[in-house]
Amino acid sequence: MERKASAGMADLGSVRAGKTEKPEKPEKPEKPGKTGKTEKTEKTEKTEKTEKTEKPERIDWASWLGERLPAPPEDWLARERAERLQDLEELAWLLDSARSKLALFIQMYPERRFEQGLGDVFGRELEALEARRRQYERDPLACDLDAYLTIKYELRLLHKQLGAVVEGSDWQSPGKRLGHNGGQSAELGFAQSEENTYERSYGSDAVKSYEARALRAWYGIEGELARQSLGLMTTSGMKALELALFGCKGAMGDLPFYCQEGLYGEGAELAKLILPQTEELGPDALYTRLEQGQSVGGVLVDPGCSWPVRPPVDLGRLMQLICVHRQSEPLYVIVDRTFTTIANPIFTRYVDRLPPHVTLICIESAIKYLQYGLDLANAGFLTAAGARMRDEEERQRWIDLLALLDAGVAPLTVRQLPDPDETRLTTRLARINRNARLLASFLEHQRLAGRISDYCTTVPHSADYLLAGEPWHGAVAYIRVPGVEDEAEVQRRIDAFVHRAPEGSHFVSGGSFGFDTFRMNAVSGEQGAEAALRISVGREPILQLLTKLRHIDRELLQ
Repeated sequence: MERKASAGMADLGSVRAGKTEKPEKPEKPEKPGKTGKTEKTEKTEKTEKTEKTEKPERIDWASWLGERLPAPPEDWLARERAERLQDLEELAWLLDSARSKLALFIQMYPERRFEQGLGDVFGRELEALEARRRQYERDPLACDLDAYLTIKYELRLLHKQLGAVVEGSDWQSPGKRLGHNGGQSAELGFAQSEENTYERSYGSDAVKSYEARALRAWYGIEGELARQSLGLMTTSGMKALELALFGCKGAMGDLPFYCQEGLYGEGAELAKLILPQTEELGPDALYTRLEQGQSVGGVLVDPGCSWPVRPPVDLGRLMQLICVHRQSEPLYVIVDRTFTTIANPIFTRYVDRLPPHVTLICIESAIKYLQYGLDLANAGFLTAAGARMRDEEERQRWIDLLALLDAGVAPLTVRQLPDPDETRLTTRLARINRNARLLASFLEHQRLAGRISDYCTTVPHSADYLLAGEPWHGAVAYIRVPGVEDEAEVQRRIDAFVHRAPEGSHFVSGGSFGFDTFRMNAVSGEQGAEAALRISVGREPILQLLTKLRHIDRELLQ
């Protein structure tokens, strides 16, 4: 069967041919992070030196959707080329990550022939992937999104495989290295440094080390701030919320607990299940309770917007009220940071202003933005900070609760993940943010043309949420299609569109967000009403993204 051209490549050919229509000249993308061991080519180094933080683009959508290509073509082609080189730098970093896991595996088995032979097999596979990456580095325009993802998903598989063989010998039950077992015990794994504890009882040094690195990279927590903070990796974002709610329950007694009205449904349900006194309040009512100085046990908010969209909480205003709040009992402020992610530096911004009775808790799904689009392991993260967290007894209370709920991740999870890296994550999310910004511009054009009823993004436009100096939009947009109120009908349209999409275009019918692909699914309110199309943008280079939006214009929004 003949392979259809992937989305974007036909337009690249047209741009090479020099067709015209001049938009604003695009800025070059921001500089990617270092790649560690991998040697860079001269071309990549030149690209990195000239890349800057992006500025908002203005697209003449009527011209673009009418097949008049952007011009001057050499500028857009240079932009596309630079972004593909940036993608290849991410692949180099992931190759280094896999090499470090392989090195640990080989180190664990210095005299075992089978494992050493297996290490050689992994090594050859990594060398082959590096050779393919370098080939694309010499001709970046040959590395479209499909080619990039082909290599990236092979690296994803290697991360899962290498993490599994590294952790595969670990024992779950307590044991010590004593006497003649002072070296490698038969009942302790080859990579297992912790002793005499159950893994589920927060017993893994590998997990604790990863948590410390994540606190620095994702939350900016180090030094003095680290002494009043605790970071715990959990088996999911919902498990992080469960841990936070039970932590509140154990200390706040019968004080009221307020949940933001419009919070994602399962979060509100869980809060009411664990804390029966939970009351849902809109943002204004919540501000009023705090302004009146009422005693409060805890609040649960999400500055992002789920569907159906309700008024978002103004996190800056909320925290101003929290910082002047006074009571003798503990107060827990739980903020779900999944939508706002690292654009929301909540701890470095607020912790030093908190009253001593307040503990600020951030929960986050770690499967969305924080796994570099690899979707390797189901995981969440809970971070708690404040004066009370300086007390060892309070810190131990949270760790004991983690074990009691069996909420902590297994070492296997962190062995399979790349290391937390702020620079690499920022570079990746800056691309997603640019694409979300262009999607919003495209949707506004569609709204004005009457093709859609309305749309909204998940993160309010605010100076409180900045990424690389630009307002963070989040990857997700909700779209209302005229005359379509049924969730099943929206999903049928999505499935038909994805089924007809060009091979290699990487449109995906599926939920969640923060990946490299363009994901779409239907959402609705109660009983399937208020149906909307949810789109999560990927990390497509500029011309490939514009081509995908043209395809949506023609095939989905007709």
